Amino acid sequence: MAITGYQRVRQGMVTTVTVTSDLTGTIFYHWYVDGQHVGGGLSPSRSFGLAAGDELRIEVLDTLDPDFDPVLNAPTGWPARRTLWWVCSLDEDVRQYRIEQKQDSGAWTVIGLVPHEVGTWSHSLLTPRLVDLAEYQWRIVPVDSAGNDGAAITIGPERVVRSPDGPNFTATFDPETSQVTVAAA
Repeated sequence: MAITGYQRVRQGMVTTVTVTSDLTGTIFYHWYVDGQHVGGGLSPSRSFGLAAGDELRIEVLDTLDPDFDPVLNAPTGWPARRTLWWVCSLDEDVRQYRIEQKQDSGAWTVIGLVPHEVGTWSHSLLTPRLVDLAEYQWRIVPVDSAGNDGAAITIGPERVVRSPDGPNFTATFDPETSQVTVAAA
């Protein structure tokens, strides 16, 4: 993998990242935001929505291997995020979706607004950074042209565990049988 150049252009709330690679042939690019795989393909350029004051760590891996596992080989050590997916509303009056998030037993807070796109079957939103060992829930609320809320979809609760504790075990060796026995401690 050999990314040799990285160019970032911001226009309004959209940041476009273009990379160059010294690999030759059919190059597969795998894109990550804060360590989470967000897509891949043959294009060395990708656009990301970025609100004012927000920061993203955008990384890309290039490979000639069409069977490269982007999840297994993801960069490590970055704060968790979650991609929320939902099927669009069949209500013709829906204009947008309000996405809300609740951490632990806190209040619901709005984390994004996604416009309803006619002819699009599903929508998605990448959450802000999530705190390790916290529990989260999300609501997707369809909003009509008059500003009225429709029936919300709730996702979760989910507990974020990025750094789990190592297993606690004991191992003993029996020299007579040459066997190792592993047991939970």
